Amino acid sequence: MRPVTLRTGLIILVVTALLPIGTLSVVQSYKSLEYSRTLIANRLVVNASATAGQEHDTLIIAKHTLLTLSQNINIRAMSALCRDRLKAGMHGNPGLINFVRSDANALVRCSVLPFKEGHSFKNEAWWARGIRNKGFLVSTPTYGSISKQNVLIGTLPLYDASGNNDGALTVVIKLDWLQASLDKSIKNDAAVIAITDAAGQILLKSGRQKLPKFNAQVAAGKAHEVVATDGTQWMYAAAPFFEKSLFVIYAEPKKQMMATALMQARIGLILPMIAILIASLALWLGTNMLVVRWLDSLRDVAAQFARGDYTGDPKRFEKAPREIKMLSDDFHIMAEAIKLRDADLQAALTVKTVVTLDIHHRVKNNLQIVSSLLNLQARQIEDPSAKAALDQTRTRIGALAQIHRLLYEDSNDSGHGDVDIAKLLDQLIIQLRILHRHQPNISLVTKVEQHFVPVDSAVPLSLFTVEAITNVYRHAFPPDIYGTAEISYTVRDNEARLSISDDGIGYKADDNSKSMGKQLMAAFAHQLGGTIEVDKGTDKGTVVTLHYPFS
Repeated sequence: MRPVTLRTGLIILVVTALLPIGTLSVVQSYKSLEYSRTLIANRLVVNASATAGQEHDTLIIAKHTLLTLSQNINIRAMSALCRDRLKAGMHGNPGLINFVRSDANALVRCSVLPFKEGHSFKNEAWWARGIRNKGFLVSTPTYGSISKQNVLIGTLPLYDASGNNDGALTVVIKLDWLQASLDKSIKNDAAVIAITDAAGQILLKSGRQKLPKFNAQVAAGKAHEVVATDGTQWMYAAAPFFEKSLFVIYAEPKKQMMATALMQARIGLILPMIAILIASLALWLGTNMLVVRWLDSLRDVAAQFARGDYTGDPKRFEKAPREIKMLSDDFHIMAEAIKLRDADLQAALTVKTVVTLDIHHRVKNNLQIVSSLLNLQARQIEDPSAKAALDQTRTRIGALAQIHRLLYEDSNDSGHGDVDIAKLLDQLIIQLRILHRHQPNISLVTKVEQHFVPVDSAVPLSLFTVEAITNVYRHAFPPDIYGTAEISYTVRDNEARLSISDDGIGYKADDNSKSMGKQLMAAFAHQLGGTIEVDKGTDKGTVVTLHYPFS
């Protein structure tokens, strides 16, 4: 899993810290919206009730006026003074435009407004309902046959002493006046006031908006929502206007009513998000300016020190935050300490290298002295076998001396004091040619890849090669046969392969199995952790191969 960056981690911490506040703000915004909705609903109910009460007063005045007029003898008797008494009831009631006294047969007997003789309400639906109601009843908006305009008609049935129908008194309420009263009750331009019947049919309304069908009975005393045919959402409340037959509806478009509340709710939701974004941006820029860019500079300094260049500039961090500057100072102090320590180590390494080279030089010289002594000794020995044994021993010592010479002369090539195997085998071939110069019929060639091998591996490898080439000279080529011996060294897949092949007459693997040379070769292979293979060549001759792990 990829580690979190400093900036990302700080932003996560800030978001985590501010998230509860943001959540609380969201909850608070929701509660505020619900509270605003409750206030709006209450306001609708109050406005509907206030408007209904105001309009209801007109009907109450009309009702009580009729009750008062119904006690007048001239009106009950429909005498010649009936009209005058009815007209007196008009005083102080601007919304009332007519009083009418009709008999039991619905014939108009007297009226404030003039009428034709024989005028009858018999075919008027409102009159029939009013007579049957046995109490004051207000009609729906209707066209007045005497007033010649749209009006509301209130009917009060009359009864004689025996309880029989004695006609009715009616009051005519001017619809335009009621309309004007509704318009005056509007609290804002978007609001609408309507008068509906119990079925929700709109009888009268203010404004010209397209309104939905309101459910007045359900909305009485509480707010409801409804959608008009044009898609406008309305919130409304209803209040009884007259008994349970007429209702006042006070409605406003929901979008306009809730606009302020919704705006406040949105602000309550957006502000925490903006605060989180601003805080995150501030952290991003702040960490970049105060921390990250200085950490990048410290990384550059650390990389410079890692390359061995300790020439840092502490003044580069003079304007960095105090903690970063202190860390930079520690870096440069550490670099100075490492520089001094490296100088001491380099001096010690130089001394060690000089001593080691001197040791290799001395060992090489001592081995050459031993080789020279053996050469002098061999000259005094006449026994061919003993002389050959001394020559073989001298060759082995020479191989060891060659290794130490290469270490002395070429120790810096590998960087670790190892031996270049290609140079080592080339030098061994030269020595072996000199040692066996009396056998010019044999050519020695090398096919060696350049590899640096440790001294612990170079010693057994060189001695193994000496023994293998010695066997070639001894067994592979009689004096009258010419041929070639090839030494190859390769490394593949962490395995080294030293091969000595010849095109001579060959020899069996078990020949001279108890000889010292074979035993030494086996010992050298065991020392390297490898194995020996002795095979017959492709056409003729013998191939001796040493395999061992190379690391």
